[in-house]
Amino acid sequence: MKFSCPLLLILLSVFSFSSVLAQEIKLNDIPYPLNMTNPSPDCRVTSHNSIVLKAPSHTDLFISPDGKFEINNSPRLMFRLDSSFVLTSKVNPDLKSKWDAGVLLVYNDAKHFVKYCFERDLDGRARVVSVVCNETADDCNSMIIDGNEVFYRIVGSAKGSTFEFHYSSDGKSWFPIRTFRLHKADNISIGFSAQSPTGKECNVEFSGIEFKQ
Repeated sequence: MKFSCPLLLILLSVFSFSSVLAQEIKLNDIPYPLNMTNPSPDCRVTSHNSIVLKAPSHTDLFISPDGKFEINNSPRLMFRLDSSFVLTSKVNPDLKSKWDAGVLLVYNDAKHFVKYCFERDLDGRARVVSVVCNETADDCNSMIIDGNEVFYRIVGSAKGSTFEFHYSSDGKSWFPIRTFRLHKADNISIGFSAQSPTGKECNVEFSGIEFKQ
């Protein structure tokens, strides 16, 4: 059987996406395997505590406050747990288009999740953004970041359904951004995501990853 070049490229892309989705990634500081949800054109471990994750175009995880718009196709690299935890990472996204973001994520199901985004805002500035979704999104824009990287930390209790977001400019001094509760937290996974709702792609490096229970 012979394939034309365009068809062959499509088949190779599908195979590549399938391989990424099927792979199980392990990091030294996380005692659980990380699994991929939704295809990514680039997902790889770059060191013992660093990964790269790329979002394809028109990818996001969001439910509008009025419930009339919903999207759930952003690539996510996550692991399951049922304990209290602290997850820390430096987030360095290539912010080219509106709402491109690197994300630390707490995900229970399609209606109950939380995104901690380092995001390009409407004016093209890099900003700390948090989205708490209990059926619909509560979207909060926080401080502007001068530079292309930030340190993020999530402190959470899967059993208690409560979580905290913190940020740091140097990885040493931490400032609390938000404390909240998910209305449903019986199937919690946490991890990393990338999104590019309006752009062609968004490449994100997560480094200095630390996980504590």
